[in-house]
Amino acid sequence: MELTRAQGRLFGFLFKRLAKRDQAQEVLQLTNLVICRKASDYQQGTNFMAWAVTIANFQLLAYRKKQVRDRLVFSDETLELIDDNREREESSLHHEHLRHCLELLAESGRDLLAQRYDENLSIQQISSALDKTANTVRLKLHRLRIELMNCVERRVKKELA
Repeated sequence: MELTRAQGRLFGFLFKRLAKRDQAQEVLQLTNLVICRKASDYQQGTNFMAWAVTIANFQLLAYRKKQVRDRLVFSDETLELIDDNREREESSLHHEHLRHCLELLAESGRDLLAQRYDENLSIQQISSALDKTANTVRLKLHRLRIELMNCVERRVKKELA
């Protein structure tokens, strides 16, 4: 299911670097084969897209090695510049989405996250201050992180649609 949803972004990632639709489709198919072969290596709950893009990048590099004689192949330096720019754009968008999602949380949730991450307090310090068990605080933080992750993912999907 995740592989099916990732096809558009993986193709865009490859097409941006190869600039030829047929080459991008070829590398995408190779990438899909590797992803299917290595499906057991993927850890459920981690970022599937990041894992798939890493595989696509390795397939792209292997493809480029085979195509070294082609004058239209981007240099490693050019690819790094493209990747750096893409990462900056994605990071900026994710931060914007995260800020929005944080605003949607109840004040108590924002306060708990601020104590843990802004003030860098330990779980034990927070639980003592709130007169809660460490497990209760740990669970609440976990739920808040999941809520934020789901919110950001919804916004990203909405943006891509």
